This record gives sequence, structure tokens and C-alpha cells, in this order.
Amino acid sequence: MSEIEDIILAVADPEISARFYANLLGCRPVMAGPDRALFKLTSGRALGLLRRAGDRREVCEVDFPLEGAEAVDQAHIDWWDRGARILTPPTNATPVRSFVAGDPDGHRLRVYAVAAWA
Repeated sequence: MSEIEDIILAVADPEISARFYANLLGCRPVMAGPDRALFKLTSGRALGLLRRAGDRREVCEVDFPLEGAEAVDQAHIDWWDRGARILTPPTNATPVRSFVAGDPDGHRLRVYAVAAWA
């Protein structure tokens, strides 16, 4: 078992989170309701948003790999324009260029590209 297929995030309000991710990803969920939402990503994997039980809050990080530093910078501009809360602006940390945004529940969304020379 070396593959991870889907990402499931516990969220306070799946409808609010679904609107956030629909705007950010530029696609609609394939399923949405008061307790869950599901997005199918171009990779074939799914991003699920499930209403969390109680007040327990766990924060996850979701990584979005891109090809090249320019793509990271463009994604940063695009996500900023779409209203994403940028936690860390684009930076270089050899051999990666990345930025981090936050979703409505505090999950960290890291967009990155590994340098071609790495």
C-alpha cells in the first residue's frame, strides 16, 4: 500500500467549505449537502469535506504540486484574487518554491513546485 487515494477534511460547515473550495479550485462538487461535500480532482482523487463531530478541531495540510516556480507564483495571484487567506507568501526553500493558504477551518493548503535542477 503506497498510494493515498482521497483526502477527507473535517470541517465546521461543509456548505461554507464547499463554496470556498469550488471558488478556489474552479469546479463544483460532485456531491454536496449539509453534512458533506465531495470534489473529484483532475488527478482522479477526491477531496471530501465532512462535518466534524463536536468541538474537536484538527488541522491538516493539503499539498498541491505544480510544475515550475512560475506556476506557483501564478497560482498565488489567482488564489489571492479568489479571496484565499494567504498565510505564507511565495518563498524559496531549496529546492522548493511554495506558498501556504488557509481554508475556513484553518487547514493549510501548500502550493509548491520542486526546482528542475533538484
